[in-house]
Order: sequence, then structure tokens, then C-alpha cells
Amino acid sequence: MRARRIEFGAGVAACALSLLAFIFVLVAPIVPACASPQQHCPKGAPAYISIIQAAPDAGAWLFVLAMLVISLVGGGGAIVEARTGRRAAAIPLWVAAILVFAGCVFAASGAGIIYLPSVLALALAAYASILARLPARTRAAAQDNHPSD
Repeated sequence: MRARRIEFGAGVAACALSLLAFIFVLVAPIVPACASPQQHCPKGAPAYISIIQAAPDAGAWLFVLAMLVISLVGGGGAIVEARTGRRAAAIPLWVAAILVFAGCVFAASGAGIIYLPSVLALALAAYASILARLPARTRAAAQDNHPSD
């Protein structure tokens, strides 16, 4: 049961961290911008603005929203599996953990790295999901090996 508690807590943490990362990406000054129209910054460092002020194309918005939605789906899968024990709820958890990790790797130099805490929480939930299944399997295997007990 301890693994289910860990899975539940990690699922809640993944949801909370993905929401915080989304808000951070929206309002924090993380996009470099130059005042000159040629986009070549003079000797000084570029100024940083928020993603809302930068007005990026649809691809950037799609990436940020996809990372949020996939993280929330994964965290929801962890919560449902921990509370109900449904094995099918683990599939969204594992798929989301892989996809959000891939998104972090794909955009490691940009907004992807901000979602890393959510990825770590999803990975912990996926590991706890696997751990919760192991004792049942080893007990079943032990009973199969010793039918006289």
C-alpha cells in the first residue's frame, strides 16, 4: 500500500508542478529579445520578455499547451490508479511520462526544461505503479511453485 500512496502523491505533485510550470512559462521573462530591428544585440546581453509579450507562432503555443495537458493526463492516471487500482489507468501515466520527457529533451534549451520537475514526479509515479504490482506477482509465482501449501 505504501507504493500506492507514493503514486498518489507523485500524481498530485505532477499535476501541481505542471500547472506551476505553465504559469511560469506564460509570465516569466524567458524569451530573449533585442531592441534593434535586425535582431542582433549589441555588446550587452539581450533583454528578456515573457512569452505573452513575445507573441510566438502557433507551434510554440501548441507545445506549451501540449506539455500542460499531457502532464495533467499523466498525473490524473496516477491518481486514478492509486485510488481505484485499475491497471488501465497506468497506460496514460506511462505514456505521459515518456511524452513529457521527450518534450523536455526536444526543447531543453527553451521552455522544455521548465517542465522537468513535472517529468520527475511522473517518473516517480510510474515507478511506484510498477512497485505496487510486484508483490502480487511474486506471491502468485510462489504459490504456483508450491501448490501443496
